[in-house]
Amino acid sequence: MGTLEADLTRLLEYGPAYLPELVAAKREAEHGPASTVASAADDVARMTARLEEEREASRLPEVASAGQALHDLVVRTRLGR
Repeated sequence: MGTLEADLTRLLEYGPAYLPELVAAKREAEHGPASTVASAADDVARMTARLEEEREASRLPEVASAGQALHDLVVRTRLGR
């Protein structure tokens, strides 16, 4: 089983060449939006297009249909039934 690594500085050797620039931009704007990293723009556009294509091809419904069943399960579980 794999482990999710959210610290990008630990992934610098595995990521795209612009990753150090991306990390530096975010550090400069620690609690706000980071400046645009131009070299990442192509990847962002490519990945966005891919996500949109996959969404269009998905057979999943637009709206989840199990909301009431999930609610009932949670209520029964809490009530110990």
